[in-house]
Amino acid sequence: MAAGRPTKYKKEYCALVDEYILENQDEEINSNKIKVKLPTIGGFALFINTPERTVYDWKDAHEEFSQSLEKIVKEQQKRLINSGLSGEYNSTIAKLILSSNHGMSDKVSQDINNPDGNLKTIIVNKHGSNDKPST
Repeated sequence: MAAGRPTKYKKEYCALVDEYILENQDEEINSNKIKVKLPTIGGFALFINTPERTVYDWKDAHEEFSQSLEKIVKEQQKRLINSGLSGEYNSTIAKLILSSNHGMSDKVSQDINNPDGNLKTIIVNKHGSNDKPST
C-alpha cells in the first residue's frame, strides 16, 4: 500500500476549537439587531486554514478531535434553539438548520392500529343538508 502525504493534523486543533467558539459569539449591533456568528465546522476549517474535507477526515481518524468538533455542533444547536425561541434569530432559518444539521423536525404521528395489531375500520357517512339518512 502506497503511503499518502503525511497528515498535518495537530493535537492543538482540539484546543483551537474552544478558541474558535469563543471568538464566534454573536455581537449586538444595536438594541434591535445582532450580528450572528454561528459556529460551524466549515467556519472552523477556515479558522485553521484547512480544507473542510480534511477536517472531516481528521474527525474520522482522531477520536479526541471528533469530540472537540462535537462541541461546535452542540454549541450551534444550543444557540439555534435558544435564539430561535427568543426571536433573536429568524425562527424559519433556525428551524431549517436544526432540521438539516441536527436531525430535528416537526413530526406528527398517528397510530391507526388497534392494540391487537389490526387496522381500525373507519366509516364516514356524509349527508348533505337536504339529505335524510336512510332508515
